[in-house]
Amino acid sequence: MDEHQGTDMQIWLDTIDFSLIRHARQLGLLAGVTTNPSILAAAKQPVESVLDALLDLQPGKLAVQVTCDDSASQLRQARRLAAKSDRIVIKIPAIGDGFQTMAALEREGIPTLATAIFESRQIVMAGLLGVHYAAPYLNRIEQAGRDAALLLQESQQILQRQGKRTLIMGAAVKSLEQFMQCARAGIGAVTLPADTYRQLFASTPDVDAALARFDSAWQANPFTARSALFLTE
Repeated sequence: MDEHQGTDMQIWLDTIDFSLIRHARQLGLLAGVTTNPSILAAAKQPVESVLDALLDLQPGKLAVQVTCDDSASQLRQARRLAAKSDRIVIKIPAIGDGFQTMAALEREGIPTLATAIFESRQIVMAGLLGVHYAAPYLNRIEQAGRDAALLLQESQQILQRQGKRTLIMGAAVKSLEQFMQCARAGIGAVTLPADTYRQLFASTPDVDAALARFDSAWQANPFTARSALFLTE
């Protein structure tokens, strides 16, 4: 079994929101940043400068997706990206020629991430090819009426039984429940859009009420309210 199996779930951010990337980096949570063609196009800046900024902003990996379908073109793009930094992971759609491309890149020592995954067979194939990461689109799988949690559990069990190194990376995670599905399944990584990442730190009415009771009790007693140990200045 690969050394990565059984370790803590990696947190990646699927965003180019620099403030959130800094937040996760400062907490020591950040394993890397994922991008896709839509994210980079929305930046309305030269792609090269955006990628440079993301590499400078955090010490982890940076996943960048190819934008063509045939293997020869995918390989050319991938090799140019990999030459830019050894921290770049190449995202390849797990269909058609993409499998050939991932196999070739992994043989060359260029790490890949199988993306656009909706079925467990795509994850199994990525495992057989020695791909570093396989990213199922959890929210889209659920929107299609399928059981994303079952797909995670089944795929993780298969990879573990076969001793494959591929880490499943939960992607398109749009809710805290989907995040917890990833944690329960024991998969290797999850990549979160900005809104889902923020939800991890949000309060709830129950928490707010409990904290309010603590504060009320503290302020009602002059010995606690005036304690020098708890001054805020």
